[in-house]
Order: sequence, then C-alpha cells, then structure tokens
Amino acid sequence: MLLNKIIQRDYTSFSLYYQIKLPLDLEISIPSDDPVRLVSAFVEEMDLSELYKTYGRIRKNQATPRQILKLVIYAAMNRIYSSR
Repeated sequence: MLLNKIIQRDYTSFSLYYQIKLPLDLEISIPSDDPVRLVSAFVEEMDLSELYKTYGRIRKNQATPRQILKLVIYAAMNRIYSSR
C-alpha cells in the first residue's frame, strides 16, 4: 500500500536523493523600471537601527528585518494586505 502520493515529477536522473536547482537571476527576471526596484533602493537607504534593536538574533536562514520591510511595503503598494 502506497502511503505517500508524490505529485511532482522526478526530473533527476542520478538518484532519488538529488534535486535539480535551476539558476534564478532576479536581475534578469525583473524589469529595470519595475516599482520593486524603487522600494528596494528606498529601504536600502533607510536607517533601520531602531528596527534591528527589536529583534534578537537573526538565524542563518531567516529573513532579515530589512527584507521583510521591503516585502510589506511592496505588498501594500499592490493592495495586498494579508501576510499569510
């Protein structure tokens, strides 16, 4: 009896334990005049020292407060108010 149904196709040819990793270059994927670049540049220039004080340690694979702020601002610009 098969308990786990795998929906995704297996594109690996070497083993069951390898996953293909495709290169993802966002500089090519996002147009140069996209508003997300403006938000990113704006947040990069902000002094977020007070915001960082509210956080304890930031783990290795965790998003930084700066990244989260960029997401929240960009989502609000696009009238997306759910953070789920």
